[in-house]
Amino acid sequence: MKTINKFALSALTLTVLNVYGQDNNDQGMEEIVVTGQQYARIKALDVKRSSVSVMDALSTDNLGRLPDKNAAESLNRLPGVSVLIEKGEGQFASIRGIKPDWNNVTINGFTTGSPEKDGSGRQMPLDILGGELLETIEVYKARTPDMDGQGIGGSINIVTKKPLSQADFQGTVNLRMGIEEADQANPYYDKVSPYNVDFTLSGKLSDQLGWILGASKNHRQYLAQGVYQDDWAEVAGAEFPEQTKNNYYIVDRDRETYMFGLEYKATDDTSLMLQAFSSQFEEFQHRNRFRKGIEQDSAYISNITENGFDVQEEGVFIRADLRREDTEKELKNYSLIGQTTINDWTLDYGINYGQNEVYEESHSWDFRQTSGVNLGGGHVTILDNGISDLQATDSKLNNPENLRFNSYENPIEQAEQEITSIKFDARYSYMLSSFVGELKFGAKFTESDKTFNNTANSYQIEKLNIADFNIDDGAFQNNINGYQQDNVWLNLNGLNSLFNTSPELFFSDQESNTINSKAADKEVQEKTQAIYAMNTFDFDDWQFIVGARWEKTDVESRAFQRIDNGFKDANVSGSSAEVLPSLLANYHVTEDLLVRASWTKSLGRPNYGDISASSSYSVDEDGEGVLNIGNPDLKPYLSSNLDLSIEWYFKPSSILSLALFKKDVDNMIIADTQIIKGGVYDGVDYGIEKLNVVTLKNSDSASIEGYEFNVQYQFDTFIAPLNGLGTNYSFTSIDANFFDSETGEERKLEGQPETLHSLTVFYENYDFYIGFTYNYNAEFLTDINNIVDASDDVSQGEFGRWDFRASYNASNDLTVYLDVNNLNDEPTSEFQANNTQWSTEYEYVGRTYYLGLTYTF
Repeated sequence: MKTINKFALSALTLTVLNVYGQDNNDQGMEEIVVTGQQYARIKALDVKRSSVSVMDALSTDNLGRLPDKNAAESLNRLPGVSVLIEKGEGQFASIRGIKPDWNNVTINGFTTGSPEKDGSGRQMPLDILGGELLETIEVYKARTPDMDGQGIGGSINIVTKKPLSQADFQGTVNLRMGIEEADQANPYYDKVSPYNVDFTLSGKLSDQLGWILGASKNHRQYLAQGVYQDDWAEVAGAEFPEQTKNNYYIVDRDRETYMFGLEYKATDDTSLMLQAFSSQFEEFQHRNRFRKGIEQDSAYISNITENGFDVQEEGVFIRADLRREDTEKELKNYSLIGQTTINDWTLDYGINYGQNEVYEESHSWDFRQTSGVNLGGGHVTILDNGISDLQATDSKLNNPENLRFNSYENPIEQAEQEITSIKFDARYSYMLSSFVGELKFGAKFTESDKTFNNTANSYQIEKLNIADFNIDDGAFQNNINGYQQDNVWLNLNGLNSLFNTSPELFFSDQESNTINSKAADKEVQEKTQAIYAMNTFDFDDWQFIVGARWEKTDVESRAFQRIDNGFKDANVSGSSAEVLPSLLANYHVTEDLLVRASWTKSLGRPNYGDISASSSYSVDEDGEGVLNIGNPDLKPYLSSNLDLSIEWYFKPSSILSLALFKKDVDNMIIADTQIIKGGVYDGVDYGIEKLNVVTLKNSDSASIEGYEFNVQYQFDTFIAPLNGLGTNYSFTSIDANFFDSETGEERKLEGQPETLHSLTVFYENYDFYIGFTYNYNAEFLTDINNIVDASDDVSQGEFGRWDFRASYNASNDLTVYLDVNNLNDEPTSEFQANNTQWSTEYEYVGRTYYLGLTYTF
């Protein structure tokens, strides 16, 4: 027995491939072929409309392209989704302001894990995924019981192309070349223009067997120049940072993505799909940095004005450093899924295996002011953007003779993850006298094993003047969007040669290197078992989904625990189980007006570092021992979510919607300190009178609420040629706070911008598409360094970027296009103590221009 109802039919109410209209002069039907971005908009709205929960989607156009250069930046166009811009490109996606660590990313419904080693180790860097080989990106904001529990903000599902949904044989080739506006003239690297090439081929060997193959290569080398400032303070009535550091950053990124799929319809009732997806990301960042500092002592400050002051002799100091960081990330995903229909039963089953790896090696050289050098005094002007501009009175600060060697570090950091998932779902469709129903239940098992392996190599260097060695190429002015900053060219090849040929100048503390290496090494294994059941009821214009999911996670961690005279092996374990109920309701006021409401529970798992057995030990200035250790028994963050939305699909490619949301998050993680007299803990005598054991516990709560507004409209009722005009605008407002019970303080939650905007204004007609897109994230808190003192808080500054795209369909098979990224030259910024004038970052990457073509056959 098969049942079809209004909600199931919603996917058919929009015609994706063709739209039919009545010809006034002919009683037959005229076929109107929809292409380009309109095709993508209709397809994405179809996915949203047919969903049973609150969600948004991005779809490729008829040529298989997403609108931006990687998956993260494309997501920035959706309501409630914001993207952190790192070195000029989008990287991590937040949903409704919820930081990426608490969200979930899947490929074709299977958990991907993450190749990251920093932060929580859970956030998925979406910049390693190009949009060229994807079909749809779905963002679910209210979960149903058949979805993973992870995802307080939501879950991002990346859908790859499927062979049997393609033509008997077709191919797409895309070529793109670009120009970086920022000047890359430097002594060490040739300027390289960005480019992208990708292709997709698909075909059918028979009506039952289809295949798809795709590959993409993207390369970009660009300049990121910026000013970073540390430790702002008020001294003798003057506000200034201790150090102003200007960076000359050369960033080189290379991304390769491969995809292969086989789809086999074994019988009329059974189909199988084999997919392989791989993405490799290589990057180097070469940072040439010069620092100018001011002693934060009132004895050196005088003649204070509204925007500046004088610095007396010996109140100025300088430093410099050079770092080359090489990073390799790799994501591999293999899946075999199937579906079998037996009468009124539909069985879905699958297995997925994923590998994630990251390898990062750095060469960091540090230089200090040469002893005995008198740099004199100077005058400081605080510019409008918060940059502290120090001009020396009598000396040239960036003279290489003013610098000496200090230290060299060559750390190697690695993380590897293997993740395996097996799932089974069963659906039973039935019909009673008053309603249509579907019972669904299933189980899923996921095992993740993630290891972190670090090697510390740190050296002190003879305090010799660098001018006596061939390791610099003189002073230069770093032009940061019109701000001229003193800097020194430092030669990495010369420095590496010095290390290899003059070992007598370098002194390694092997004990310290061993301690730092072992303290960071760890392995965390998580096994998650889940079962769920849900029932969907459809009657008249109503739909209800009721169910629950039970998830249990067992954690085992192995690491080295620090003790006073060395290390010991530490093996710890923990477990948590949660029941996550869901209640969702959808109501069709009219065929095109849909109201949704839901109450759901979701979770966010703690950082790997928080639940690992790794530890660190030190003795503080009072002679007390401090042992920091993880806690594998930490419960996940648990969120109770309320959602209410109204969606009006008043035209095939148009929507007007408003969504309200509220999240109450429990089990917030805070520090827990235990004082042990005698210094004996876990059978280890630390040989100290008083030992402070600092671990973590679940305690506090957070509240997040807000709303999303979205309108998408094409003015096709206007007279030609104005009927090609259209717009897509979304606005999100977020209020997020957490309460710390230890201090009684309520603070803003990290990573939560209060407002988000996304606006696209376009014209699409006569085979032309012209569009301007503006994405804006308000400022948000990134680091809370002291819960009771906001003076050390760091916030990301507001960021609003304009992008431009123009394309022309030269034929049915060929499209040429022009893309301009960062049309308004928007810099990224940070600031301290909630004071935008206390700038801690101002970084500029300039515009990027691309000219490309797409050919289908």
